[in-house]
Order: sequence, then C-alpha cells, then structure tokens
Amino acid sequence: MEVEEAAGERAPASGGGGGSSGGDPDRLSALPDSLLHAIMSNLKARQAVQTCVLGRRWRHLWRSVPCLDVDHDEFRNTATSGPPNNHPAANHGFSDSDIDSYDSDEDNDNDINNNDREWEDFEDFAENLMHRCNIARLDSLRLRVSRDRAPRFADKQAGGWIRRAMKYCAPDPPRQHEGLNSGSWHLKRLYLCNVALDDRFTKHVSSVCQSLEELELEDCACEINAITSRSLKSLVLKNCRWGKLSEITSPTLKSLVISGGTNTDDNALVISAPAIAHLCLDLPLRFARRISVNQKPSTPRLF
Repeated sequence: MEVEEAAGERAPASGGGGGSSGGDPDRLSALPDSLLHAIMSNLKARQAVQTCVLGRRWRHLWRSVPCLDVDHDEFRNTATSGPPNNHPAANHGFSDSDIDSYDSDEDNDNDINNNDREWEDFEDFAENLMHRCNIARLDSLRLRVSRDRAPRFADKQAGGWIRRAMKYCAPDPPRQHEGLNSGSWHLKRLYLCNVALDDRFTKHVSSVCQSLEELELEDCACEINAITSRSLKSLVLKNCRWGKLSEITSPTLKSLVISGGTNTDDNALVISAPAIAHLCLDLPLRFARRISVNQKPSTPRLF
C-alpha cells in the first residue's frame, strides 16, 4: 500500500496526534524515541518511511532511524499497484529538486515497462531518502539493487548515491571523546549489492567512515585498486567483478571472506592483515593462486 493511501485510511484512527481511537492510550507511540528507532531499524526503509502517517509523534521519526535497509525488492509490485506518483518519495514533505513528476497520461503508462516503472519508483525514493535522512548518523546502511530487474546503468546510479552521500552529508559536531574527526560518519556496518564502485569510494571510506567495522560487497562492479581501513573488523566480498584489485590492508581486520568473482588475470592481490583470525577464499584457482596473505605491500595506502 502506498503512503498516500495509507495516510487516508490510518490518519483518522491515529487521531492526528499519536493517540488511538476510543480514548484508549497509544502505548506504542508513548515509547521513547530510542525504542521506536530500534523497532523501525528492523523494517525495510520504505516501511520505516510509511510510519510517518501514524500521527504527529511519528511524522519525522524515520528521518533519524539508526539503521536503513534500502531494498529494490520493496518496489517489485508497485509498477502495477496504482499511479506511479503515489510512492513515499513523492509525498509528505519531499520537495527535493531531483524529483520529477511522472507523466500522468494513462495512454503513456501502457508504454512503460513494469521494470522501468519499478526502477523509477525506487530511484525517486532512494535519492530522496539520501537527502532526507541523516545518513552521517547511521549505524548501519544496506543498499540492495536487483541486478535481474534493474536497467543496465542502475549499478552506476546507485554508486553515485553512495558517493554523493559520503561527500556531502555532514555529521553532527565531532565527538572528541570518541576520537572522531569533524567529517566522520558514525557508520559501523555497510552492505552494498549491485553497486558500481571506484577508488573514490575507498577514499571516502578511509576518510569519512572511520568507525566502519563491517563491510560487505555483493555482486558489485569494482574499479578499485586497494581496500584500506584502520577500523574494519569484517570484510566480505561476494561475486564482485574487480578491475585491478591489488591490495587489502587493515591492521584491525579479523575476518575476510572472498567468494566468487573475478579479477584481472595478470594482477596479484596482496592481503596485509596481521590480526586476521578467519580467512575464507572460495575462488577459482586462477584467481586464488595470485593471492598472498600478510606480505607487506610495496606502496602503503593507509589514510
């Protein structure tokens, strides 16, 4: 159900102020923000946004949720569920200039492929979510794009969302007692699926995500030469297509999984992780034989 429809049906029951009908107290809305955020963190991002229709108490809670799970699959059925401008990104205060209204001509709707409509809905939602939520304060961010149903440029577009968020989203004033710089995000866990990444991504991770402990990349197209971090504890790389990955360096890394994927045939991968306790290389022999572990890289790249 779209947000506009949900608001029309649920708003009377909420009494507009977070209470419930019949004079019964709304115990859920009476919970502190921290508990409501913990609950919302278990929802997909679209569901979390839709809680804004429950009443005034909920209107802006989703903007400060600590965990976001942005999943293309949430929009799998929206292409046939109603007018395309009824998705969350087009309602309830979303006014970013990136939003373009859809053509409302029903004759033109018949010419749009369901997958294209689905992607347009997801694209508008995801781009505006990046603007409207305080991304820099997140503890966890998951962004998953379905490779089977997305257009060919989707991975590059999703990579642009991440790059711009890391470049322009500003965190709160630094918490000096935690050793964070003024530009540091709070992010501890990052999962990306079918996102195109390049060396600008790794530079932003090193300079902005100084608290990042878990990084998982799945089915990503990566023009990345090196992955370096002073905070990573777990790194999972699944079925990624690498250009010339030559180095993984982290003094804190304890678990590394590389499963599937490809790398340039003549490129060697040096892993420098002295604290590593778990290493899983589930790779074709052609890839695995060019990997060496805990040998000092020729050119250190730690930032």
